[in-house]
Amino acid sequence: MKRWVLVLLLPLHLLSQESYFNCEDITPQDYRVSYDISKSYYWDVSGGEILVDGGNSITVKWPDSIGTYIISVRTVKFGCYGDTSYHEVLVEECPYIRLFIPTSFTPNEDGHNDVFFIKGKEANDIEHMVIYNRWGTKVLESNTNIPWSGENSPDGIYVVAVFFNNKKFTKSITLVR
Repeated sequence: MKRWVLVLLLPLHLLSQESYFNCEDITPQDYRVSYDISKSYYWDVSGGEILVDGGNSITVKWPDSIGTYIISVRTVKFGCYGDTSYHEVLVEECPYIRLFIPTSFTPNEDGHNDVFFIKGKEANDIEHMVIYNRWGTKVLESNTNIPWSGENSPDGIYVVAVFFNNKKFTKSITLVR
């Protein structure tokens, strides 16, 4: 008499999709499926980097480039292929400008905030930058992001105009010695 054993492998449960904006570095994310001691887990990640593989769980560092990335996990139980689950991660374009424009600087040669400089992921993409004094006179003009030491300029409030992606951004900055 022959006996058959039927093993039913149910699908793994991962969320179907998640989204991030590439405004800043995306923190590593953890993903987990139910654990079964008799299963082996095989993970595949498109575009991301698996930092930790704990069998039924992984930690992934996603790139900040725009795109759709897929996590897949398949199981093997008793030498037979079992479940496969997919999870989609969408990295979208940042909806706001990724520039940090300081509000003040102190060129007093103490090694802290001695120059005005625009920072951020897209600071190198600045097309034009102009700094005006309180009377509207140009103090500095450049076709790139350059540091301004405040040399030959008195304490006070200035306005910086930044042209970036065919848009103009203005902000007041304070020079304090």
